[in-house]
Amino acid sequence: MLISAACAVHCAVLPFIAGLLPLLGLYHFADEWFEWSMVGVTALIGAVGHLRAFLRHHRHAGPGLLFVVGLSLVVVTRLRHAEDVLEPIALGVGGVFAAAAHWMNLRLCQGCEGCAGVDAGL
Repeated sequence: MLISAACAVHCAVLPFIAGLLPLLGLYHFADEWFEWSMVGVTALIGAVGHLRAFLRHHRHAGPGLLFVVGLSLVVVTRLRHAEDVLEPIALGVGGVFAAAAHWMNLRLCQGCEGCAGVDAGL
């Protein structure tokens, strides 16, 4: 959930402060490789967490589907390469969907009989 929240903040804020990053010595946060690595790490953690929780605990597809929607929105927006006013909004919404999916997954794991919140969907 922390990675998805960081991704949501990164995606929403970066377009507004991208011009300041080189002046602050933080140019690597504006690089394409960094953004795609954030997407990749989020996808990996989300896929493992949601699949494991689905198979071992609550058998509810909602969190996984919400995560896929959020991740898809981020990927499609990044592939579009259009730097318009909708880009930070779409990236932020995608990140929020991914974070909400993790939160939903944790809530379902805490409420199921099989895990009783022990590993919280990890």
